[in-house]
Amino acid sequence: MTSTVELPAATVADLLRDYWELADEQRKTLDKYRDADGDVITDELTDYDDSRTTAALEASDFLDSVMEKIAALIPLPDGITVTVPGAFGKQYTVTTGRLDDAAREAFTSGQCHAMARALSETTGWPMAVLVEPECKFDPDLCSDGYVVEDVCACQLAHMVVIRPDGALVDIGGAHAPGAVPGAKGLASVEVHEGLWEFINGSPHWRRPALAVARTFVAPLLNTLSPTA
Repeated sequence: MTSTVELPAATVADLLRDYWELADEQRKTLDKYRDADGDVITDELTDYDDSRTTAALEASDFLDSVMEKIAALIPLPDGITVTVPGAFGKQYTVTTGRLDDAAREAFTSGQCHAMARALSETTGWPMAVLVEPECKFDPDLCSDGYVVEDVCACQLAHMVVIRPDGALVDIGGAHAPGAVPGAKGLASVEVHEGLWEFINGSPHWRRPALAVARTFVAPLLNTLSPTA
């Protein structure tokens, strides 16, 4: 039998207030370009279209934030099949809550940042990113500057969390520093919130499938040996 989880009424009220405030501001802006009958004034059409474009972008950002809040409040049930984006345009199909080879591949090859974030949310362990000694793709990509001290965006390779005993944890388990499979010998840099926001918005990283990643946190933690 499928259980139903309801959003808290206070959360719904907050979301509605935010939506109404945005909608009222957008309506106020667009009404400047309309006549008494509600038609767009011909001479104002270009500015009206520009404002509509801005409003659409604002609405898109608002929808993204609302869906993230809902996903954080209502966990996905185990046992459903979902597809998540991976590296280099690949798609991975996984079953929520089932920590199998498909999940390990997906949350290593393109969704490691989602897994690290989900683990950090639950445990409080800090996130870290493993760093290549030099740019993996094109050294010219470093011309835009560094995202952290002496590290540019194209050096960021794989995200993990740091367990209190110093082990680096990803969906594959707990690893000694420098011994993470596929990233052996790489140093780690702690991921502060600003760096997370950069990674979250970078075109070189995929949309983090956080809601799906959260379903693997408990199964993964159950496989780990106790913290030293």
